[in-house]
Amino acid sequence: MAIEIAPEQEIWVLTGEGAELTGYSQEYLEKMANKNWRLLEDDRLIKTRKRRGRYALGLPDLLRYIEEIGNGPQGPLKR
Repeated sequence: MAIEIAPEQEIWVLTGEGAELTGYSQEYLEKMANKNWRLLEDDRLIKTRKRRGRYALGLPDLLRYIEEIGNGPQGPLKR
């Protein structure tokens, strides 16, 4: 990825901002954040906060997840 952030920095992005930065869809990131939010804090792969019904993701964790674990953004489904 072209974005380089030191892991010790605490940068939070909303799912829409994360979608713009990573190329993933906002819906995918919202579902991932929702599943992540239900886990215990120590078990989460990505730091997650919930504010006013919206999810914020820790950007360094999100970028690490995409590099190491993610499958890559999916294009529109073909019919």
